[in-house]
Formats: sequence, structure tokens, C-alpha cells
Amino acid sequence: MAALMLRRIEQIHGHGIWDGYRWETSLPEFERLNLFYGPNGSGKSSLSRALDAARSEPDGFQTISIAVEDEDRQRRVTNQQDDAVFDRLYVFGDKYVERSHRFHGGAPSLDAVLTLGERAADAEDKISELKRELTEKTREAEEAETAAKKADASATKAYERVSKAVVGDLSRVEAYRSRGAYNARVVKGRYAGSQSEWTALADAALASKKALVVSDNREVIAEVSLSVKAAHDLRDRAESLLGKTPVTIVLDTLKSNPSASAWVQEGQGLHAHAEDCVFCGQRLPDGRLRDIERHFSDEVADLQQKLEQLHQTLTTLAEEAEAALLTLPDRGLLFEDLRERYDSALVTWQGEIAALKKYMIALVSRVQNKQKNVLASVDSVVDDVPQANGSAVEAVIATHNERVKTHSELVAAAAADIEQHHLRAEVEEVDTQIKAHTDKTDRAKQARDRIAQINQEIAKLEKVDGDPTPSAAVLTREVARLLGRSELVFQARDGKYVVTRDGEPAVNLSVGERSAIALIHFLEVVACHDASKGFPIVVIDDPVSSLDSNVFMGISTYIWTVAMKDETAQIVLLTHNFDLFKQWDVQIQSLHKNGTMRNLYPARLYELKARHDTAGGRTRRRPVINAWPQTQEVRKKIRSSYHHAFIAVADAKEKLEQNDSLDHRLDAQLLFPNVMRRLLESFLAFKRPDWVGDFTTAMRNAGELLASSGYRGDADALRQQLTRYAHAYSHSESPETDTTINPDEIYSAISSVFVFMNQLDPDHFRGLCAVVGKDASELLPARTCSVKPQVGYEVSHLA
Repeated sequence: MAALMLRRIEQIHGHGIWDGYRWETSLPEFERLNLFYGPNGSGKSSLSRALDAARSEPDGFQTISIAVEDEDRQRRVTNQQDDAVFDRLYVFGDKYVERSHRFHGGAPSLDAVLTLGERAADAEDKISELKRELTEKTREAEEAETAAKKADASATKAYERVSKAVVGDLSRVEAYRSRGAYNARVVKGRYAGSQSEWTALADAALASKKALVVSDNREVIAEVSLSVKAAHDLRDRAESLLGKTPVTIVLDTLKSNPSASAWVQEGQGLHAHAEDCVFCGQRLPDGRLRDIERHFSDEVADLQQKLEQLHQTLTTLAEEAEAALLTLPDRGLLFEDLRERYDSALVTWQGEIAALKKYMIALVSRVQNKQKNVLASVDSVVDDVPQANGSAVEAVIATHNERVKTHSELVAAAAADIEQHHLRAEVEEVDTQIKAHTDKTDRAKQARDRIAQINQEIAKLEKVDGDPTPSAAVLTREVARLLGRSELVFQARDGKYVVTRDGEPAVNLSVGERSAIALIHFLEVVACHDASKGFPIVVIDDPVSSLDSNVFMGISTYIWTVAMKDETAQIVLLTHNFDLFKQWDVQIQSLHKNGTMRNLYPARLYELKARHDTAGGRTRRRPVINAWPQTQEVRKKIRSSYHHAFIAVADAKEKLEQNDSLDHRLDAQLLFPNVMRRLLESFLAFKRPDWVGDFTTAMRNAGELLASSGYRGDADALRQQLTRYAHAYSHSESPETDTTINPDEIYSAISSVFVFMNQLDPDHFRGLCAVVGKDASELLPARTCSVKPQVGYEVSHLA
């Protein structure tokens, strides 16, 4: 049945960011069901206030023009004039709650009184005086509350900055993996605790701890001894031996030919018992052998022996230095942040080794010259022996090995230090805003306490005619159904409700309870609309703000039930809650599978944004309404990040098949290792929740499942390919920006993802293909896909 409905908002003036708004001609018009999604600050409340003013405020219709279609399909525009459509318009928002609901009662000795319904003001002087004071106190309270909210928002922004910074630095640490786990609420709790250990880190220390956190553990390096030190008396020995001259006679021929001394000494042994010279054949002169023996006395032999020992000592020391060079471990085995320290220590040590070797060469040369002719005079001054101290290099290796053993503890400690560094950076801002929030909240409370007193005085003076709507019985029943508990009971008394909880005054109603009561009262007022004047048009602004999940689901279902009633001409639901938006999108899609229901309940979904426009040197926020979804792919992607990842990887494979250019491969290999890893992690988490948290181990275990599933290929090769590609290429521990992945691997890697999923769980894989609208046979090689996906196949856990 046709009903009068709003079709479009032609213009709005004087309502926040909607001042000067005009409907874009390309934007589709409203239908019977209309759903707006927009974040805080996008203008939802301002829009609901503009519509509410058209109904409830004198001359409020002058700020808005609406295109209306009546029951006969005739169009008209209100043109900032009063119109019968406003009598059918019911708007639930902050203004409605402020105008129609007042919650009293705080002390246990008082009844908890709830006033519902719009009430006329008494004209008596006392009431007028009280209302003037009420206005002033309300202004005072609102200003204080606004300032408190601003301070709270500033503190929250600081919490969010800390959350973003900590998660950005520590996403590989479980406790800080995502901003869902380490969010502003967690940060706020940190500031509520002790701050005595918080320290701001210097840039170098912060960089070092970041590097430690993102580093993988390494293997223990065999410890080596690198110090090469000479005996403490080596210098003295060398000087003594080089400067010593044996007491002997000196042959006149050797005196003039000192270089022949060694040759003569060697020939001495050959002529021990000879009478003729074996070299020239002539007879040896009498006494010549005796003179030679006296020349090469025992003292000479003793000196030569000691020189030879010194020579061996020096040679051994040089060999030790050379051997030490060969025992050095490769720097690539060390943790990255230790390599620079290792290089620095190594340069110093290698310089000392080089100096020691040079010293040994020079000293050995002098010893050899002395050995050739012990009677010759050589330079006997010897410098101090250089020492090659390898302790600095050994310390780096020891540090590395200790870190290997305590890597997880060191990572945890470094993560805690980084977290405290970011917390410390915002501590002054947080303290300032918390103090401001406390001060303004106290001032607002004082004003609100006075407001409560004024309201009590006014209530005694006002005369209320008739019973409240809805009845107390309806309110009790519907609140219990919505909250899922029946502890709240409503009783009508003098135009108000007395609220009890388990028989006692229900003081301090929670935000969720108040929201549920206010919304039920509103919808019951709508239900009491006089249908003879036409069916009502319902606008609901953010009905689930600040509610827990149980109340959230109840309110969503409650509103949906109202929307499905024939007595409701049209509903417009505005929300910043993405879960509510997604839930209604799913329900509308399900509803529209039936063509008849699609015709009975046509729907429009919109996305509301705010943009900044500059004109005349002034920048202002403006609302922008976009039809949603822009594509059906977007609608599928909001179902879950798992669906989104599967669609993205499948699309990448299709694009590469359509155009396998190097450009496409380069784009894909840069973006998709992360997406592939996330897809595999989600799939394995579904298969084996007990493997969550360790991707490498999960993939290793999955290799065993592959083998046991009858996989005809090389299960280990498939598993290793996916692990290496998804793990190694999804993040980098190197700051180098010129490193690239081989783009030729990307198509094979993507194809292997689908083979892997299909082999381990073909039903799940086919169901996922069906849900996101992909053909399994196109994602798999021909030999691995024997069954086409079933039309309409759905998997409950994917919904």
C-alpha cells in the first residue's frame, strides 16, 4: 500500500555543518527503509535535530525543505513551510531524550522517579523564576560538560596516539599485536597505575630496542679465544740475546769476512778428523782446526741455541696471530644491532694483529742475522711487544650468545621499555586533561545537583493531566524483553513512573538501561500515532551508542521489528556503529532475496562523511552523502576481514591471468605477501584454533595434514613455499630500500594458497568461494578441482 514518504532533503539551513546544504541530483532518493552510516562528527545528530525541529519547535520547519511523495504518488516540496508531513514525523535523538525524559533519584532513601512525555510549563511566577535559574544552570552545566568532554576527548586522543605508536613499534609482540588488543582503554588503565618507572629513551636507545623487538632469535656462536699476547719477558730476552757477544778468539779471515762465519762453522764438522781440506784438497795447516774450534766456542753454541729458541718463540707467536684471524665468526651470524659494535671491535683487533705480525717479522729478521754471525754487532734495542687484545670481539660474541638464551625475555623487557617511553611522552598532556576533566565534571555536577533540586520544586508545582504513555505494564514488559532481565518494574504515579529494581528504588540507572527505556517509550509513542492521519515516518539517530553487546542486539532487533510493521510508512536509521550497519545490511540483503519483499520494503543505504571546504578564506565542514555500496564487491568485503582477504587474493590471481605483465607482478608481489599470510592464518585458525599465534609452527603442522590428506604433490614443498613466501616477504628486518622480491614467484605463490586450502578442507574452500562469488574451478589447477562449487552453498561460521 502506498504511503506518504520523504524522498529527499532539498535544503537545510542553520543546523551545524548542514547550514546551506543542498541535495545532489545524482544521489538516489529515500525508500521505505533507509540506513545511514557515518562516523562521529559527520553530521548525523545535526541532521536528526533539523528534522526534529520541523516537528517540535515553533517555526522549526523554516530551516528545512523536504521533497515529499504522497499516497497518490504526487510530489511536493515543503519549501520551508509548515506541512502535514511533519505531523507524522517522529525523531528519536538527543533532543527528544532531553525534551521528553528526565531521570531523578540518586540516594537510596528516595524513590527513583522517571518523567516521560512532553509537558507544558506552568505559568506561575515561581515556576518562571525556577525555569530562568534552570536555564542558567543548564547552560553552566552544559558548558562544564562540554569542557569536560573536550578534556576527555583530548586525553583519549593522547591514549590513541600512545596506542598507535606502541602497536606500530611492537606489533610482533603478542600483547601489542593490534589496536584492538592494545587500545585507548588499555592505555588509560596504564596511566591510572604507577608511573615511577617510565623513562624517555634517547633516539639511539629507542632504535636499538626497536631492532631487538623485531629481530628473530639466532643460533649460538662457538666461543673463541682471540687474544694473542707475548710472554712478559720476551722483549728483555730479545734485547739480551741480540746484544750479547761470546767471549772467544776471532779468526783473522772471519774478521775481514764476517759473512762467512756460518759457512765456516758448518765446515767445521766436515773437517773434524781430516788432514786435507775437503773444499780445496790442500793440507790443513797445523793448529788451524784448533783455532776454528776456539773461534766457535761453547759460549757461541749456547748463544746460537738461545737465538734459535727465540726464533721459534717469535714464529709460534706469529702463527697464533694468523690462526686467530681464521677463527673469526662471520658477522652475519650475529644479531643485526650487534654487527656495528662487532665491526668496530674487529677493526681495532685486526689492527693490533697486523702490528704484532709486523713487529714479529722485523724482530725475526734481526734474530736471523744474529744467528748467522753471533759475533757480529746488531741493533739490540727492542721496542715493547704489541699485544692483540681480542676481549672486545669476544665480548660481542658472548653478548650475542647470552641474548640467544634470553631472547624472549629481552624482547619482553625491550617492549616494556618502548611502551613506557611512549607513555612517558604523553604524561604531561594526559595529566593536564585529566585534571581539567575532573574540575569541569565537579562544576557540572554542582550545576546538575542544583538542576535536580529545581526540577523537584517545579514538579511539585506543575499539574499533570492524564496517565503517561505508554502504560507502566507495557514499559515493564518491553524493557525486560530488550534487556533480557526483568528486575526493573515501572509504576505510574502522578504522571510519572516510579522505577524499582528487585523491589527497591532503582537509583543510578545505567546508560544502557536509560537508552532502552527512552527508545521503548519513543517507539510506543509512535505506536500510539493516530493511523487515521496516515502512517508515521520514523527517524532514529544512533540508538546503540555506548551500549553493551546484549542491549545492542536487542535494540537492533526491536527497531527492525518496528520497521517491518505495515503501520510504519518509512524509517530512517542513522548510526556510527559499524556492526549495526553491517547487521542491517545483511538483513536487508536477506529480505530482498524474495522479490515480493524487495517490492514491499525497498531500501537505500548511504554513507555520510564530512569534508572541509574553503570559500572566501574560511574553511568549514560540509556533509557529503554517498550511496552505498558503490559496488557489490564492497558489500562482500564488510562481512569479515577473512572474506576481504580471500577476495583480494583471488582478484590478484585473476588480474595476473588476464595480463601477466611485469608491472602487474611487481604490484602484486609488493602488496600480497601480507594478505596471503593473513588469509592463511585465518584459515588455519578456523581449522586448528590451538595453533594460533605461531605461523611457522602452524604451517609445519599443516604439512603433516597435507601429507595425510592424500595430497599427490610434494606436501613439504608446498608448505615450505607458502611459509617462506608469506613469512619472509610479509615483513622485512632490513632498512634497505633497494631490495625486491622476485616478481616471477607471485603467481605461483597465490595459486598455491588456494591449492593448500582446498586440499585441507575442500568443503570449506567451496563454501567460501560460493559466499564471495568466486568459481573454485578458476582458482585451482584443473587436476585439483573435481567438483564445481555448489550454488547457494553457505558456511555458517563465515556469515
